[in-house]
Amino acid sequence: MSSLLPLNAPPVDLISVKQSEQANREIAGELHGLLAERAAEGRPLVLGLATGNTMVKLYAELVGLLRDEPVDHSHLLTFNLDEYLGLEAGDPRSFQSFMVEHLFGPLDLDPGRCHFPDAQLAVRDPKAACRAYSRLIQEAGGIDLQLLGLGRNGHVAFNEPGSPVDGMTRVVPLHLFTRQDAAPNFGSLDEVPERAITMGLAEIQAARRLRLLAFGKSKAGALAEALGAGPDVQRPLSSLLRHPDLKIWADAGANGQESSGSEGSGREH
Repeated sequence: MSSLLPLNAPPVDLISVKQSEQANREIAGELHGLLAERAAEGRPLVLGLATGNTMVKLYAELVGLLRDEPVDHSHLLTFNLDEYLGLEAGDPRSFQSFMVEHLFGPLDLDPGRCHFPDAQLAVRDPKAACRAYSRLIQEAGGIDLQLLGLGRNGHVAFNEPGSPVDGMTRVVPLHLFTRQDAAPNFGSLDEVPERAITMGLAEIQAARRLRLLAFGKSKAGALAEALGAGPDVQRPLSSLLRHPDLKIWADAGANGQESSGSEGSGREH
C-alpha cells in the first residue's frame, strides 16, 4: 500500500521505520546521550514526558539502556504534559502512577525532581494551578526535549482539535472521543474524568527539541491530516510542524503502509 502521507506535506523530519522498536532504540539513545552530556557538564537536563501506550516500550528501552550503560541522572528534571482532574492522589489510573510504574520507579528518580500539573489544586483554583506549572517550567529554564504522542483524533497532550496555538497550561474539557479511548483503562466510560489540566501548544512549541512518536494504523489518518495541512487549529500537530528541531517517528502502520496491530491505539499524552 502506498503511504497515506500527502504529496503536498510541508518539509518535516519524518522518520519512517518498519517497526516501532527501531524508533524506541534511537530515541532512548538520544536521551541517554543527553543525560551523559549534561552529567559531564554538571548541568540539569529538563525533559518533557508523555504517557500512553506508545511510551511504554520507549521507557522500557531507556531503563534497560541506563542499566547496561549507567550514567548519572541526578541532574534530570522532568515535566509531564498533563493529568486528569478528579482522581485521588496515587490513583493507579493517573498519569503520575503511570510514570512511577514505567520510568520513575525503575530509575529510582527523586520525586522532588519529577513534576506534574497539580490536579488537586486545579479543581479548587484552576488559574493558580496553571500559572504555577507554567512558572515551574520557566524557572527550570524551559524544556530541553519534549516527548509527544498523537491521539487518534489528532490531539497532542490534551490539546484537542480546536485548541489555541498560543495556549498555555490550562484546564480543559475532554472530548467524548478521547474519553472513549481512555475507557478501557478506567473500566467504563462513566469512570473517565471529564476534565484535565494540560500544557498548552505554545509551551510545547517552546521546547528546544520535539520528538513525536506515532505507532499503529489507528494514527495514520491523524498524522496524514496534520502533515497535509497548513497551520489549522483543528489539527494541533500542524502548529508544531515549523519547529526547528522536530522529529516525527512513524511506523509502517502510522505511515499508511500496512496494518501494524493495536500498539498505538488508545490515548496518547
